Amino acid sequence: MLHRRGPMVAGVRSATHRAPVASTRPSSARRPLTVAVNGFFGFANGTTSTLSLAKQHKQDEVVFTIESEEFTERRPTQLPVRPAAPTNTQHKVRTRTPIMAGNWKMNPTTRKEAMELAALVASAARTSAQDKPGFNMEVIAIPPFPYLDLVSQALTGSVAQLGAQDVHPAAKGAFTGAVAPGMLSTLGVSYVLAGHSERRVVFGENDADVNAKVKAILAAGMRAILCIGESQEEYGAGLAKQVCSTQLKGGLAGVTPADMERVVIAYEPVWAIGTGLTATPAIAQNVHFAIRSMLADLYGEGVAQKVRIQYGGSVTPETVDDPMCCPDIDGCLIGGASLSAEKFARIFSFHESTEGPTRLFAHEAVACGCTLGESIVWSGTQQRLFWVDSVGCALWSWDQKGKPLRWCTPEVLGCVALQSNGDLLLGLQSGLFSFSTDDGRAVKITDFEPGLDTRPNDGRVDREGNFVVGSYNNAHRQNGAEIGGLWRLRPDGGMREILDYKFRCSNCVCFSPEGETMYFTDTPTRRIFAFDYTSGGSLSTRRLVWEMPAGMTGGPDGAQTDARGFLWVCLSGASQVLCLDPSDGRVDAVVELPVTSPTCCTIGGPDLDTLFITSRGPDGGALFAVKLPDGVRGNPEPQFRGGAPRAAAVANGMHDTHAAGASATVPAALRSAQFCVHCGARHTAPAAKFCAECGSARR
Repeated sequence: MLHRRGPMVAGVRSATHRAPVASTRPSSARRPLTVAVNGFFGFANGTTSTLSLAKQHKQDEVVFTIESEEFTERRPTQLPVRPAAPTNTQHKVRTRTPIMAGNWKMNPTTRKEAMELAALVASAARTSAQDKPGFNMEVIAIPPFPYLDLVSQALTGSVAQLGAQDVHPAAKGAFTGAVAPGMLSTLGVSYVLAGHSERRVVFGENDADVNAKVKAILAAGMRAILCIGESQEEYGAGLAKQVCSTQLKGGLAGVTPADMERVVIAYEPVWAIGTGLTATPAIAQNVHFAIRSMLADLYGEGVAQKVRIQYGGSVTPETVDDPMCCPDIDGCLIGGASLSAEKFARIFSFHESTEGPTRLFAHEAVACGCTLGESIVWSGTQQRLFWVDSVGCALWSWDQKGKPLRWCTPEVLGCVALQSNGDLLLGLQSGLFSFSTDDGRAVKITDFEPGLDTRPNDGRVDREGNFVVGSYNNAHRQNGAEIGGLWRLRPDGGMREILDYKFRCSNCVCFSPEGETMYFTDTPTRRIFAFDYTSGGSLSTRRLVWEMPAGMTGGPDGAQTDARGFLWVCLSGASQVLCLDPSDGRVDAVVELPVTSPTCCTIGGPDLDTLFITSRGPDGGALFAVKLPDGVRGNPEPQFRGGAPRAAAVANGMHDTHAAGASATVPAALRSAQFCVHCGARHTAPAAKFCAECGSARR
């Protein structure tokens, strides 16, 4: 059986060093730049350009020619990274009054049915207000025009209000079949829909039409519910935010900040209405966050935080609780379910749970479109993020202000780490390199597992300035072979294998705040382990921290610790990042993402209070961010203490250089294993051939 989980000691170690900000060239400089041996990277400036690399041979010397090409983001970068307020949904305190609006559309078919439905809605709203202390909810019934008067009478004396489905912008005139704003106002209408998806699609209304209606509604003293949202084709093309931005700006043209107090926005993901497709709460929250950011750009943060944004994607009593947990969702625009007073009442009596883990919702921060985003780190000195697009062969960087930078690499790039001299340490297919963002030169430090079909995958710097990196079997999905090793690169260029068993796909490499515990997983096993760690020895005392439940898809990927010592783990394939208490495996928080596969995370930002998350395709690839709960902070990212590469390190490849001289590392297969790879028990007899705990053959 596995050893019991031991206690973790929380602490904070601060170690930041000077590093230069990436240099830039004028965007007009288009001449190819040739760099000599080992220098093969170019740098991009903040004008969304990028660099590709071509390899040439000249007199037995390898050179690389850098040619610029345009980089076009799939979607505009979301700037700046704002907190979703509030972010801690376990103890959520609403600052905006929820609004539940039932759109009856062209239903019901008779006056009698309309009277009965209105009476039942009024009764349910009245009793909810009486029976629930602190009931604070706006309930709106929106019937067809012929029923407005009778529904208005039925709602009298209840907290429910009357809404209308459409309006003509003119005050009066020869507009057969139309209804003027003043007519609605005299009937007691409080809210009017404008720009509903069916009006746009079926009746051909454009943004100018919608805008005229919004202004007419406000001028008549009523409140407008402006509907925006993308079609299935637009969603599939990744255009959701562009469509919402266009419709929002068009619908609000000429609307003043003071008028916005009487405007509600309703987001309708048309592709998720009656199609069988699902907009998860994380997908909805991601768009709602973007809409609030757009409002902040138009009217300022103060106005944006007061505007209520409804969700209108086939909400039912069974699904309402999840979207209403999202910090930027302030209510729902309900269609079919509002035709049942019982179902509508259950919806506006939604339950906000205060039990279980804290729920957070990440939003898209950079639409970088990575094939496989990985290995994200935060430089406190540069106030800049670095991450890789592994199989996309690119290094990325972003300062949370301008456009992201991108360097294209000539081969797969597994990981990146900070160096104390201002350079970066890169794990490429062919080895580990020191890379300067100033001039784009990369110098090889050492090979990585020569002769094996592996590459560097997941790596982080320990608290003493050594770089620990794990291997990835490039064919593990086909052959399942455990051939990779876990290595420590010392500042002098020496390499040593520190784990006495092999694996397929290393991940979760990170350290406790004090540096005495290291976390690790072989992703296909779906188990995360903790080890005792020292900067000079091998890993020891393996114990299980957490294992993915059988009902959860995917596997643990990249991870990072916070200042408390809690472990934030990306679950690739499960659309989540979990925060675990490693002392007992308890889930402290869950971060929901609008994509399937988050891949790696780190804690950064000026106050070390933002979780940044990379992701992979096909539905992901962007960089996501979320503010951490109040009081939770990260640790400063350690930096590799290596300087200029040593010739011996390059020449000898993987070896361990000690102060007294160089000596080759003994292969793992020839060393005595410290613990059983089957049950985790520590071997007590050095010469024993079998595990004393489970009886498995020792290897």
